[in-house]
Amino acid sequence: MTTADMPNGVQLDAATAEFIAGVTSMSIATRDAQLLPAVGKALGCILSADRRMLTVLIDGNQSARIAADIAAGSPVAVVFSLPATHRTVQIKGARAATAAATPAQRVRARRHVEAIIEHLVPLGYAEAALSVFFSHEPQALLAVRFAPTAVFAQTPGPRAGERIAG
Repeated sequence: MTTADMPNGVQLDAATAEFIAGVTSMSIATRDAQLLPAVGKALGCILSADRRMLTVLIDGNQSARIAADIAAGSPVAVVFSLPATHRTVQIKGARAATAAATPAQRVRARRHVEAIIEHLVPLGYAEAALSVFFSHEPQALLAVRFAPTAVFAQTPGPRAGERIAG
């Protein structure tokens, strides 16, 4: 599937765009034809200038099942969370496309991993453990591109699950 085959997405507001492109812990989820979920970590987020397309970076080896689900037409959901505050946003897309990450995207992933580790260490997490958790093979990175179709607040509390766009 190409980007042209994707449904039109909602435009993210500036505050949400800034949040998800910043230092957040990211998880991506898909499902297979039997509706069995797959979850993996994402290693950076890039938004289109108009905030209607989102690209997250995954390790294609570690997240092979996610890549296969996307190739088969699975919808995607990505969760962005700031560990220090637990502020969390979930963004869903009806379809996605994958491509090998570009050199600039590989740099983005490296910088994101450095930033999230720097954010987590003062919260009491061991840097060595974080380095292992966020380890990835730069040459195996895939860019997962999709149009957001729904955005939800997922910060724990009374507004968790509230649709904020789409």
